[in-house]
Amino acid sequence: MEKVKTTDLAILAKSFYLLGDSLDYCYDCKYCRLNGEKCEEKHYSILPSEINPNFSNIPVAVNLFYGDPLLQIDNTVNYLRRLETAKHKGPVIIITKGDFSKFPDVEFDLDLHIAFSTFGVDSPLDGNTMERFENNLKQIKKRNNNYKYSIEYRPIIFNVNDSVEVFDRVFSLAKEYGLAIGYSGLQGKPESVKIWQEQGINLQPYPGYKFGHKKIIDEKIMELFEKIAQSYQVPVFRKTSCLFSYVHNLPRDYNAHYYRPSELGCSNCVMQEKCKSFKDGLLLEADLQDIIPFDYEIRNKQNHICILKQKGICEFPTEDCAHISGNIIRITEPLTTSDVRIIKWLTGYTVDADFYESPLISEAWVQNKSLLLRRK
Repeated sequence: MEKVKTTDLAILAKSFYLLGDSLDYCYDCKYCRLNGEKCEEKHYSILPSEINPNFSNIPVAVNLFYGDPLLQIDNTVNYLRRLETAKHKGPVIIITKGDFSKFPDVEFDLDLHIAFSTFGVDSPLDGNTMERFENNLKQIKKRNNNYKYSIEYRPIIFNVNDSVEVFDRVFSLAKEYGLAIGYSGLQGKPESVKIWQEQGINLQPYPGYKFGHKKIIDEKIMELFEKIAQSYQVPVFRKTSCLFSYVHNLPRDYNAHYYRPSELGCSNCVMQEKCKSFKDGLLLEADLQDIIPFDYEIRNKQNHICILKQKGICEFPTEDCAHISGNIIRITEPLTTSDVRIIKWLTGYTVDADFYESPLISEAWVQNKSLLLRRK
């Protein structure tokens, strides 16, 4: 397909605008999907609002590259202060397994969120310990700040940290500290699998599954996990954006997963009513010209098929991928997946367009900044 003109000023992941710098060292977690990037120097210091004023409302993760944000605390705080000065309004996320006691106990005029990462067990595969994880949780009660918190339990790996005993330990801590949990399986990208093989690291997918870009967990393990979550009355989320949307009391999942409710278990989610109400309220006649820098129209579609499924290039298509229904933004020009994410974040609509996978956004967003500033 035709490629769009992109800008390298910013880089996006599935759930965040990424801001920060990479290091050449971290906690050496053997399963880490960033291990292949440890020697790549990354530096993204342009604030979202410096690209487009509407980006003040999007979710940002600070120092989510190789190198934990608490291994570069001064750098992390500097980015937080810059976002504060720019009056960033969207959630600002720090995901860490570092020593939180070293992070300054100061307030930020931000919707700041600290997500504590855990593997659930002490293991040579993991660079953290359960002692440090529990000590980080204890810090919550000692601090006088305005942060939000949650637990990232990942990756759940076949026959490593997927037992009832391990789940119970994590859930008991989540219950004690009143925290929601985001969870996922192991991402086995080809480059990661190659590194594991070269280093003699024995990581296996669940029987009947294969490694790929999707973070697969066996269906029965997910059912067990979510059943135990219910017994502890701890909210759990399969998708990162759903977790943060819940903790930050947003009116809906900012990644618009509610267009694929069966695939993502929306019927059991504490956000279900919020998301359904928001989706049902999306208008056909909405004026988005000050938000989207592309020509568009909004159509009501039933059983729309995602373009990645249409092209046969999605690794793990589901039934929902061919039954996307509701009011949908139609854009005829080619986009990147990051463009689609930005549109979802800013509007709540999903997008029908010919798009391709890329962490970069179209240059149109930068050009749109000048237009918006003139209108103001």
